[in-house]
Amino acid sequence: MLALPLALLLVLFKVYNLEQPAFFLLACLVFSGFAVSYWLPFRFKETFLILLSLAGAYVLLTPLVASLLIAIGFGLFGIVRSGIAFRWRLLAILAVLAICLYFRATSQIQLLEGFWPVLGAIFMFRMIVYLYDVKHMKTPPTLKDYLSYFFLLPNYYFLLFPVVDYQTFRKGFYKRDIHTVAQQGVWWIFRGTTHLLLYRVIYLWQSKFTPPTVSVAAAVVAKIIFSYLLYLRVSGQFHIIAGMLCLFGYDMPETNRRYFLARGINDLWRRINIYWKDFMVKIVYYPAYFKLRRLGTLQAELLGTMLVILVTWFLHAYQFFWLKGQFRVTATDSLFWAILGSMMLTNVWVEHQHKKSLPKAGWRDWMRHGFQVAATFSFMAILWSMWSANSFTDWLYFLRTGAEP
Repeated sequence: MLALPLALLLVLFKVYNLEQPAFFLLACLVFSGFAVSYWLPFRFKETFLILLSLAGAYVLLTPLVASLLIAIGFGLFGIVRSGIAFRWRLLAILAVLAICLYFRATSQIQLLEGFWPVLGAIFMFRMIVYLYDVKHMKTPPTLKDYLSYFFLLPNYYFLLFPVVDYQTFRKGFYKRDIHTVAQQGVWWIFRGTTHLLLYRVIYLWQSKFTPPTVSVAAAVVAKIIFSYLLYLRVSGQFHIIAGMLCLFGYDMPETNRRYFLARGINDLWRRINIYWKDFMVKIVYYPAYFKLRRLGTLQAELLGTMLVILVTWFLHAYQFFWLKGQFRVTATDSLFWAILGSMMLTNVWVEHQHKKSLPKAGWRDWMRHGFQVAATFSFMAILWSMWSANSFTDWLYFLRTGAEP
């Protein structure tokens, strides 16, 4: 009953040519690996997945990239397990990072152009989470846990990858019955597939709303809405990633939750990329909040939220550097995070003031709820269209003409 829907999903991937050709190869590796892992004794399951993931690197990547990736991975683990004081281990890893950043920025080795995006996709954020947890661990981390966490098979294809939390990942392994978790994974893969198919339809539709086919106003409104709806590709990929991990017994939390129905900016923040929200809360917000709490609860919440926005803005530019080779700092990008951050701070203040108010019911509440959803969607669609533009000048030109320059 689990293999049948996976087989049907493979047919769906092939018929609709979902994603790039390598995605179908990835799906074949994951689904066939699940079929083998299901029948293995429990003590062999995770070892098999690690070996499958390491071998899969040579299937989905070039041999040079796969070999370098595994070599650097083992080197970083050697630093973590070296036994020296944590601050020296951290400095050693930062030194390795500095060397990699230099070669990524200068592009001196042309053979490694395909290597840097994969290296960044695997280590740029999860290493932060891993080191944070290692610092607070009572026992040293094992190689098996390290390899299973970093060398995730879907990460070789999906370079835009959710920030999987190390503790959540480890604690979720076979936490529940495999049939329940795997069925959840099948459902998430199917849901992600529907998102990707909807993305394809919307991407094709937006080209039809161009003057003189439609009026300038209609073209502007349609493209603003479509630009925000194109986030379906990210949510679709994230659902597929989480679903693939579920197949191997990792009880992963949901990655996105009805984000187009958010009632406010902070509600959207909690829904649109749940793994990123948890990452920021764990690494940035809680440490800042508990240090600043002596200033007052509201002040600590506001300053913690402000710090989260600043770190998110920087890390998004950092991510763009690893994936594209450029540190993305533009007027539209900075303005996007400034406006979004201001709205989040306002929401924090409003939520603090109404924290003790009781929830209301009735038609007035439903109308207010609907208005909040529509207002949040409209605001984010406009802001997203600006963020997606190449420059602020191009965005203003689009608003005047309904067409891209």
